[in-house]
Amino acid sequence: MLSALAARLRDLSLAEEYFGHACVAAAASWGADPPRDPAAWLYAVALRRAWDMARHAKVRDAAPADAPAPVATPEEIAMAAAEPIPDERLRLIFTCCHPAIEPPARVALTLRTVCGLPPEAIARAYLLPEATLAQRLTRARRKIRDAGIGYEVPGPAYWPDRLASVLATLEITYAEAHGDAALDGPSATIGLEMVALSGVLAEMIPGEAEVLALAAMLRLAEARRGARVDAAGLMVPLDRQDPARWDQAMIAAGEALLHRAARLPGATGPYQLLAAIHAAHAGRRPGQPPPWAAIVALYDALLRV
Repeated sequence: MLSALAARLRDLSLAEEYFGHACVAAAASWGADPPRDPAAWLYAVALRRAWDMARHAKVRDAAPADAPAPVATPEEIAMAAAEPIPDERLRLIFTCCHPAIEPPARVALTLRTVCGLPPEAIARAYLLPEATLAQRLTRARRKIRDAGIGYEVPGPAYWPDRLASVLATLEITYAEAHGDAALDGPSATIGLEMVALSGVLAEMIPGEAEVLALAAMLRLAEARRGARVDAAGLMVPLDRQDPARWDQAMIAAGEALLHRAARLPGATGPYQLLAAIHAAHAGRRPGQPPPWAAIVALYDALLRV
């Protein structure tokens, strides 16, 4: 939804503001009888608010006082209502990771705007005070507005400058969701969305080993969700989980991606090593301990990268 508004308005901060207005309006008016298509309703209200504010500020050139508010096209409504919308979200992710934005702010902005992580979670991930994080986000939003950065995925020639930040965004968002061991609810949904987005990115850039490795790592981690808590709802350490409860199809998908990454030329990157650590755990059989020697060797290699 937010990415669709940003693409239409060409301004990230305004998209956030008007989407917030639409959410407030929804809370005040829906009650027990929400509209048939909530996403389309929110999109239309946010867009109408943007038009009204533009008219009041006289931003629209020669706009007549009785000009009708813009109506979302069927294509825009479908885009706004679809869940997930991987192409639109990736456009906004790549935009937030624009090289014109200071590197420390790229991932933070994307985590807040696109992935919806709360400021305290982002600050915790970066070991920053929340006030410092807020300043970085403000500067990044101002840079996007002042530089007129477009809301679209750049051409392949420009992806390398942004890719590390894009991968970090998916990784951190998944890690935040993975911290909640619940089998359902928002965290599980966000985790699966990041798994799906990593797959879309792997299809976009199949020749980049680290992209394939991140997609592999997230699948290998997500495969264990069903065994992460016991009957009492308590966390089960990885080495004590029952491998029979792991999602073998997802493990196979992760291993296939990791093998594809290993066949590509170039030095082994950190995501390949992290995925290999997950794969080592995933290869454990019921009643057997993890292959600690191999896992320690992989961690040692990771420290040297």
